[in-house]
Amino acid sequence: MVAPGPRRSEFLMPDDPKPRRGWRETVEPGVYRAHRVSCPSSRDRRPNRRCSCPFEIVVPGYAPGRTRSLTVKGGITEARAERRRLMAAGRPEPPIAEPREQAGTLEELAGDYLRARAPVLSPATIYTTEESFRLRIAPTLGHLEVTALTREKLEVFVADLAATASSRRIVEKTVAALRVILQAAVDWGRIPSNPAMGLRLPPVETHRPRQVERVIGPEQLRKLLLNGCLSVGHETLLRAAGEAGLRRGEIIALRWPDVRLEERRIEVRRSVWHERTPNEHGERKVIEQSTKGRMARRVAISERFAQRLADWYAVSVVEGRGDAKGLVWPGRDGGFMAADTPPQILERALRRAGLVDDKGRPLVSFHGLRHSAGSIMLAAGVPLIVVSRQLGHANPKITAEVYAHLLADAQLDAAAAAFVY
Repeated sequence: MVAPGPRRSEFLMPDDPKPRRGWRETVEPGVYRAHRVSCPSSRDRRPNRRCSCPFEIVVPGYAPGRTRSLTVKGGITEARAERRRLMAAGRPEPPIAEPREQAGTLEELAGDYLRARAPVLSPATIYTTEESFRLRIAPTLGHLEVTALTREKLEVFVADLAATASSRRIVEKTVAALRVILQAAVDWGRIPSNPAMGLRLPPVETHRPRQVERVIGPEQLRKLLLNGCLSVGHETLLRAAGEAGLRRGEIIALRWPDVRLEERRIEVRRSVWHERTPNEHGERKVIEQSTKGRMARRVAISERFAQRLADWYAVSVVEGRGDAKGLVWPGRDGGFMAADTPPQILERALRRAGLVDDKGRPLVSFHGLRHSAGSIMLAAGVPLIVVSRQLGHANPKITAEVYAHLLADAQLDAAAAAFVY
């Protein structure tokens, strides 16, 4: 009878690649030889080879039933002697953990967080977090030690804030700021867990229309552009929001070299952010930065929009001697226009066109024009992923969540059509 050959697990076959770890040779119970990968014993598993690989011993661990493995310098004699000594000594005392860094108060933690994150986050994100903390978190929780912030205290804080805040959005922004600040304390080892994770927010107020639901349709948009605009500059600015779906900061930062009239494309590469709170001189800081999500994109524009942009170029650059490489819609001094200028242009145009509600309020906000563009595209059957790319969303899931009511409403007619008798 032919004896069976060695199993593959016992040693590597000659055509095997180089092993990823060395062979652990059992010398005797509790004593092992830790062969290196480069050692010949790791390939042929030949025992008792004379080599320079170290020995390992297994001795009692810090807790009952636990063991620990130690590497011993020297030969087998030294390894046996060290193991006998440690076995006789018994289980050692566990090492004393170094004390955690003092967490400090929540206000001190917020200051550390803002200083650490300022170089890597956008100015708008830093400003929003700092504003939420200064106005709504610091007066109530800022003086407390971070280690004293329990889940119960945070839930009471959110409940009180929800009862006094003017909108649910304020509560969302405040909780988001609290969550990221406390998460930094976790990452830095100041607290073991984040008590703000999973905080429940107030329910959505379905009896009030959401901001994304305050949109205008294609006929109202046409009426706004044809009857409400007094100049080609105002018309093209509103088309950039209502047709191309550009954000306000992207419109303010747009320059003529990024407008491709022949291709009917706009290269959206930058945005402008205005600080909401003026300084002691009454001035507001203006920062030119990358687009939201740091994603440059190409936006398609209609043939009519491209034609009107060409007309505006002729008026502002050719006849007005403007800078052909400058801003498409500059401010009075040739620099960036003020942040409240586009909303003012829109409000006046809406009133001229008669697009107001029964209380005389404009039907849509400036950001609502961007939502109107997305709504019109989805209602026209444009695929969701195309709308997402046009609007500059980082993920089509964001588009689906923002316009979920429109996507669901498009299915209702098909559902009702099933009941035809």
